[in-house]
Amino acid sequence: MLTHYKILAKEQYGFRNNYSTDKAIYHLTNNILKALDNNQLVGGIFCDLSKAFDYVNYDILLEKLEFYGVTGHAHKLLTSYLKNRYQRVVTRTNCSNTYYSEWDEVKRGVPQRFVLGSLIFLIYINDLPGSINHICLPTLFADDTNIICTQ
Repeated sequence: MLTHYKILAKEQYGFRNNYSTDKAIYHLTNNILKALDNNQLVGGIFCDLSKAFDYVNYDILLEKLEFYGVTGHAHKLLTSYLKNRYQRVVTRTNCSNTYYSEWDEVKRGVPQRFVLGSLIFLIYINDLPGSINHICLPTLFADDTNIICTQ
């Protein structure tokens, strides 16, 4: 379907073979130390995108997948898997009563137990480093993003 090692930004360390939190921390620390060695000012922005997997917009995601070469049957399969899904909440009380919410369509979010969910999320945010790396030095680990700016 796709060879994600060639597609994913080199600044992304999450959910990839031969990448780790240790390597992400080294990359981040190394960028800071290089700037300090060059007598530059260093500022950092540290973001943890809360519930990031739950807010993936399907239309944007499917467009990005197509951009990266996921077309034809593979694209149709992912579209049918993501769209037109429904869910409801089931609550059980101590008294053995069970309550059900109404069924509602899931309009965004990568399914949590989906085998490709992590990779699809990485593709969804893959353009972030390229859009800021001309002014800052990003380091990503899944949905955790560290941005170092120097001057």
